[in-house]
Amino acid sequence: MIVSVKRVATVPSYLRPTTDPEMTGIQARLLSLRATRLDEGTEQYDRFLDLPFPLTFKVYLFNVENPDEILKGTAKPKLSEKGPYIYKQYRHKKILEIDEDEDTISYTQMETFEFDAESSAPLTEDDMITVLNPPLMSVYHLAEGFMLAGAVDKCIRPTFPAGYDEIFIKVPVRHLMFEGFNFCRNKGSDLCSLVNDIVCTIASTKRNSDILADYSLQFSFLNYKVREPDGKYTVKRGLDDIDRLGYISAWNGMKYTSYWGDGTTCSEVRGTDSTLYPPRITKDNEFYIFATDICRSVKINYIREETYRDVDGYMFGTDKNTLQPSTNNSEADCFCTKQSKDVDGQNSCFLDGVIDMQSCFGVPVLFSFPHFLWADEKYLNGVDGLSPNEEAHRTYLLVEPNTGTPLKGVKRIQLNAVIRPIAGIKSLIDTTKAVLPLLWIEEGVALTEEYTDELHSKYFDKVQILDGFKWALIAVSALLVVIFGVLVVRKRFFNNTGQPDGL
Repeated sequence: MIVSVKRVATVPSYLRPTTDPEMTGIQARLLSLRATRLDEGTEQYDRFLDLPFPLTFKVYLFNVENPDEILKGTAKPKLSEKGPYIYKQYRHKKILEIDEDEDTISYTQMETFEFDAESSAPLTEDDMITVLNPPLMSVYHLAEGFMLAGAVDKCIRPTFPAGYDEIFIKVPVRHLMFEGFNFCRNKGSDLCSLVNDIVCTIASTKRNSDILADYSLQFSFLNYKVREPDGKYTVKRGLDDIDRLGYISAWNGMKYTSYWGDGTTCSEVRGTDSTLYPPRITKDNEFYIFATDICRSVKINYIREETYRDVDGYMFGTDKNTLQPSTNNSEADCFCTKQSKDVDGQNSCFLDGVIDMQSCFGVPVLFSFPHFLWADEKYLNGVDGLSPNEEAHRTYLLVEPNTGTPLKGVKRIQLNAVIRPIAGIKSLIDTTKAVLPLLWIEEGVALTEEYTDELHSKYFDKVQILDGFKWALIAVSALLVVIFGVLVVRKRFFNNTGQPDGL
């Protein structure tokens, strides 16, 4: 049920019709600002509920070229990037409540994905790729914490389908993305079944596991995104304060999450959901994007001016400081949870540019920018096949500053896993130690020509026409002043010379 109480408001004098050209130009700008607010019955509100076009969701996978050498410990991982596999991402918001007093709107959003075969070609979801086995490695890490790694290594593999029970697996891309593959098919009443029941019960609570009808589990990297909404958002509508438009005031009813410690700056919900921004943006602004995929907010700062489809915008983006420790002492950094073990098997803080996401995902997964952009060189040197590039791998937003309209932007994240020897796991005794990239994702949008033309017609053209009208009036007035001055001079000249006053 949507709760909403309509306000009765009068139109302020500066928005009432006028013939004053200066005021008309101001009105055009003010009316454009009003059009950006989240007010029911407006185009902005309708687009807020359902984006009129899909976002572009790209996935790049890292194919492991030398799995046998890695397990023997004779070489570091050699990777080749495969992608992008492109999906159309649709978002629909369901309004839960409108609070007039707080000037907020609360909603949940569902995402759906459609594989874009044409844009992905010649790549297909049936392509085979060699990757680290995510659920098996996660089970090993979980078992290590319970001192059950040896028993699990003996018992868990038969619960995987044939070909999916090794450290490195060769699988179709579709089985990694949304379709998934099964594991934890437990049968019997022996000791192995008991061990598997314990481990698989824990695994069933993790983000990337779906419980099937036979109580087995299904792993996929991305199915969690379509399973259910990613929480309840409460954001400012901008009716009372246009500068707060789109800012998240609460997520799931709270201003802080619990992922990075209670009440810490790392746990604070800040910024927008990346789809809505206030108008009147300056180069001194800094923005935070709250992303539930990584359970945190990320700050973006001004980079440069850029023109997109004849619209001038300000680009904001991440930089080399984005994933650095939030304090001068990395041990005191609230993103240092020490939940996952590093390549040496120690629960310590990870180096610059890599964040432990176990408190978010529930399993030892690490987050970085693609290709270890701006990360400590130790990670980049630990594998072959990466080439970090700021333009290709940073997160950025290009926004029209007067209206706050996002012109284009992308969010980019990379998921990584630690591969290392684990006591009791025979196949990992000699393995090379490394932080191994699994995949990276680019979620982006760019305004089509239709909407940039609309931006021109509804804002820029009106302002330019009105400004032109204003300057035309000034020019005409100046011309009239000149003509009037000439007439006065001529009249005085004729009066002084005794000539007729008439022309």
